This record gives sequence, structure tokens and C-alpha cells, in this order.
Amino acid sequence: MNKNARPLIVALGEVLWDIFPTGRHLGGAPANFAVHCAELGARSVLVSGVGHDDLGRQAVSALSEHGVDTRWVQVEERHPTGTVPVTLVDGQPSYEIVEGVAWDHILWQEDFEALAKTANAICFGSLAQRSPQSRETIQRFVDATTQQCLRVLDVNFRQHYHSSAVFLQSLALANVVKLNEDEVALLRLYVGGSMDRDVFLHELRARFNLDWVILTLGALGCCVFGENGVVSVPGTSQDVVNTVGAGDAFTAAFVCHYLKGEAVAMGAQYANALGGYVTTQESGTPHLPNDFCIWSNDANT
Repeated sequence: MNKNARPLIVALGEVLWDIFPTGRHLGGAPANFAVHCAELGARSVLVSGVGHDDLGRQAVSALSEHGVDTRWVQVEERHPTGTVPVTLVDGQPSYEIVEGVAWDHILWQEDFEALAKTANAICFGSLAQRSPQSRETIQRFVDATTQQCLRVLDVNFRQHYHSSAVFLQSLALANVVKLNEDEVALLRLYVGGSMDRDVFLHELRARFNLDWVILTLGALGCCVFGENGVVSVPGTSQDVVNTVGAGDAFTAAFVCHYLKGEAVAMGAQYANALGGYVTTQESGTPHLPNDFCIWSNDANT
């Protein structure tokens, strides 16, 4: 693709409201990712579902305010918009994810085929695949993309909403995997492999023919495991307010800088910086300073 053109990036999965003691914020890893991609200047699309209710209308409005294309956010008549009560301890979140909500019922649309084939990158996770309906739609969408599309699996263990079968299916569809250090052990239980962390991640990359496995390490930065070895990029300490959304910001920045043509190490550096910035904000989807923007809205498309 033309590196100066705004890429088309599609996020697949949950959009919801995180309910904090101090109020509610737009959330859901795919929705966060979509918002950050839009804030960075990409053409960002979210495929998801909201209820036919006030929270759903407010979610669509909030996404649109950030520049996310919401044409493929379905309105579910029978199920409400997702909500997640969040408890913070020393800035670290714990979640109580409500079941039977709109994003559990994402239906396949015929126009998804064309959208998938024109996407430069997509991001999908495990949580939205907890229901058979959304899982079928998400996996069909990923399978419809081109060989050139960057297909990012965001490992996201939440409560009991994960299984070996879903991860094996998802890994077979992805060409990039992003996870944090806490998620390594559980993923190993599902797919097997060495007890040595780095050996396991190298094995994972080779076994599933992945371009990269990206391990985020919080303030310590990240490691990117590729065919030619490991690229380690240090992070910086932050005055952490809230870590919600920081990993999604990291993923968005890495994807966008890759599509811009940056080297992996440079993309990881920018990703660390954006993820770190988000930890200093109350919301996981803040408007970003202009310094982070990669493409302007009038860039070639």
C-alpha cells in the first residue's frame, strides 16, 4: 500500500461501557483499539453490536466523535448494550463482564466480505468469541481477508470466557499475536510448549507461522519475537492513573506504524509511548495530543 495513504483498519468484537466507581467510560478492547487507530489518523472501522437503548446510542455517538466508522455496528433489538463493572486496585483493573449482550450476537452481513478484502489490518480477540454467533462471524471475517492483511490476535483472558479450541482456531487465522506476561502461562496451558517464556514464544511463532509475537511488559517496555530473533524495546515509568486501554493503545500504535512503513523497533517504541500515555489518563480512550497523529484526515486514500 501507499505508505502516505490512510490505511483501512478493522476491529472486530466487543464495544461496551466500563462502569467505574467514578462513572462510566467507553470500553471493550476492539472498541478501544478502533478509537486509537482513528485518533492516529487511520480509517478505522468497528464491527460490533449495541442494544436498541440509550447506552447503545451513546456508544455509537462516542465512537463517531473519535472518528470511528460505525456503519457496521449492528443494533440488536433483543439484547442490551454491554456493560462491565470495573474495580481498580492500585490502578490495576478487575472486571465483571455481563453476559447475553448485543456484542454476543454479531451477525454476518454480505457487505462484510468486501470490507474484509479491502482491510489493510484487522484486530480480533478471544472475549468476543465466547458466543457461537459472534465467534462464527469473527472467524469468517478474518478468513475473508487477503494474504497482505495484517491479522492481529489480541490475547485477552477474561473470567472464564476462553478455551483451547478458540485459541487454536484464532492462532491459525492470525499472523501477529499480542499478549502480556500474565497471559503467557494460560496460553501455554491451552497450546502446549516450553516452560521457558522466550523459548515458548519463539515456538509459538514458528508453530503457527506468525510474523511476530509481541509481548508487552508494562513499564519495562516490550519484546517482539520475529523470524530473525527478538527486538527488545525499553519502556518508561509513568504516573499511572488507570491501565485500562493501554494495551489496546499499544496495539493500535504498533499496527499503524507498521502500515506506515516503520521498522519493527521504531513501531514498538511508538507503541510503548502511546500505551504509557494512556495509563496517565482516566479514560482508556482519551483524545490524543497531535504529536501522536500519523496521518491527517486529508491524506491520500
